[in-house]
Amino acid sequence: MRRSVFKVLFVITLLFCCFASCKSQTTQQPFAITCNPYLQNISQNGITIMWMVNNNATSWVEYGKTEQRGSKAIHSQSGMIDVNQGVQKIVLTGLEPATRYFYRVASNEVKLHQAYKVIYGDTLYSGVYSFTTPSVSTTQFSFLAFNDLHSKPQFVDEVVKREKGFDFVMLNGDILGDINTEDEIAKSMLIPFSNYFATSKPFFLTRGNHETRGSGARSLSKYTDTPTGNYYYSFSYGNTRFIVLDCGEDKPDEHPAYFGLADYDNYRMDEAEWLSAEVQKPAYKNAKYRIVCVHMPVTLQPAEENATGYGLADCSKKFASILNVAKVDLLLAGHTHQFKVIYPRKGLTSFPIVVGGAPVSGNNREKTTYTLVEADQSGIRCFLKKVNGDVIEEVKIAKHK
Repeated sequence: MRRSVFKVLFVITLLFCCFASCKSQTTQQPFAITCNPYLQNISQNGITIMWMVNNNATSWVEYGKTEQRGSKAIHSQSGMIDVNQGVQKIVLTGLEPATRYFYRVASNEVKLHQAYKVIYGDTLYSGVYSFTTPSVSTTQFSFLAFNDLHSKPQFVDEVVKREKGFDFVMLNGDILGDINTEDEIAKSMLIPFSNYFATSKPFFLTRGNHETRGSGARSLSKYTDTPTGNYYYSFSYGNTRFIVLDCGEDKPDEHPAYFGLADYDNYRMDEAEWLSAEVQKPAYKNAKYRIVCVHMPVTLQPAEENATGYGLADCSKKFASILNVAKVDLLLAGHTHQFKVIYPRKGLTSFPIVVGGAPVSGNNREKTTYTLVEADQSGIRCFLKKVNGDVIEEVKIAKHK
């Protein structure tokens, strides 16, 4: 009798496992590219191409100087080609400067991945897109800068359709609101921007204080790519050197809002050491122009030093004295939700600071801005603009003598 009971229980358990397995296979979502390609970390010799899929896959990029492409790039680690779901990342190297490349991405679903058995599913391809690498001899280019979108990216679409000639985009902090889940990163940044422009024109991310908040914030770095792998970094585009700084949070580390999980004072100290060394490098010193992007408007005398202005004060204390003797030509910022231009003044700043406006919400459309920067042999022209394209203020920086 006892043996019969065990047999019955065994059969029931086996049937349940089979049913669960079948149900899992039948309810698995169809394989799909959930986010189109978006370009990162462009240089004269390379670029990073990223996209997203919803199931496990192995991926590659086909690229070349014609629409027929002809070359293929993969990503492997320690001899193992990547197999994963979510974000896919392929780095192209050995590219030629000032050259247009065509590409498409491909992902082959991996339905089963065991030690001695792999079952593949469908292979999906994106459309064919293109990008153009810069060159050290590039003397004329332009870019757009956005700040404080707070997960409301929709107006960017109308801007990029109007300002068609730009070469790349700077996302200058608080592009996202609080990142409570990783889905927010895709929904409010990656998917819209890949649809708007990022399949052909890269974006560079400056982290804002809101992009540090929520459990998903700790995963943000896996969705972007920078030259250093950090949120503070530098890069060259043509004859211009860019420095991107990370302000971290806006309140003291011990503030109750951070629940003991903040360490930004030490982080900004390390960043200041990096900045001191960076402005001494030939790539910076020999550049024709030098542009700094940072979410908070860093000056020698920040306007606020209260609890909510602590981060700005600390950044100013650690960064401003370095920048003010580094022959910076222009600094782009946001954070205050009040657009303005801060012109050079002794004891305040040695370079113009263009501060972008508020996020689009309610009646704030008139206070919402974007920035267009144009550089050529004669100098830099920086236009602070309303959403409709009207110029609020133009800042001109002459070329170095």
